[in-house]
Amino acid sequence: MFSGSWKESSMNVIELEIPDQNIDIEALQVAFGSLYRDDVLIKPSRVVALLAAACMLQLDGLIQQCGETMKETINAKTVCGYYNSAGTYGLDSVKKKCLEWLLNNLMTHQSVELFKELSINLMKQLISSSNLFVMQVEMDVYTALKKWMFLQLVPSWNGSLKQLLTEADAWFAKRRKDFEDDIAFLESEQGNAFLSVFTHLRLQYIISDLASARIIERDSLIPSEWLSSVYKQQWFAMLRAEQDNDIGKFHDNCCVSVPFPRSACSSTLYNTLTGVCVCNGVVV
Repeated sequence: MFSGSWKESSMNVIELEIPDQNIDIEALQVAFGSLYRDDVLIKPSRVVALLAAACMLQLDGLIQQCGETMKETINAKTVCGYYNSAGTYGLDSVKKKCLEWLLNNLMTHQSVELFKELSINLMKQLISSSNLFVMQVEMDVYTALKKWMFLQLVPSWNGSLKQLLTEADAWFAKRRKDFEDDIAFLESEQGNAFLSVFTHLRLQYIISDLASARIIERDSLIPSEWLSSVYKQQWFAMLRAEQDNDIGKFHDNCCVSVPFPRSACSSTLYNTLTGVCVCNGVVV
């Protein structure tokens, strides 16, 4: 456009059509200025707009600088915006870095704003991953999903994180009263869009705890067919542990624990093992 055989190369004034809404005048000024210097000071608050301008003008060096700035400034406030922008403008390394940050920090850096920004597809990708870092138990994942789903359905809610679970419980309780057919929320018209996310919950790790199982039943978010299948699976597992002669005789102090939660082991071990035997306080 600016040199060679393009017709614009001989024009004093060139009019550009800017189809990308992320691009503004300031971003264009910085992008054009980068043609005359090697390094550009990039503010995190301006990096997405500048990346958009750099991609439009095909400024590879500036695109790379924007990518490095994004990687260095990923946090709870920027991660979703960076992830979406990286997908739009083809920065796979930034997208991968954002996904890693979410897998490591989703459960420990929760916020109302973050839950609002997480799309269904991105949340499904996180929940389905064995690399999702969970500090304690799988029930924490269910609780996080419940809060996230509430904010996806009621994005205008602006309370604090401490109030979020109480508000979510109250909102879903009201919806339960509205359902005449006594169906689970995920089977309703409103909840159907979230089925693909909740299907990745490890329900077998939740129902092994009585208090958690009671909350699941009370909330009535999960389809009863899902729970029936898991209850049956766990019941037969218990019967096999108690009555199957092939497993041999346990010592008096032996027991079979509940299956491994995500946080109990590495992703490789997690994908291999389903339970653990404890004998006299020692894992065997």
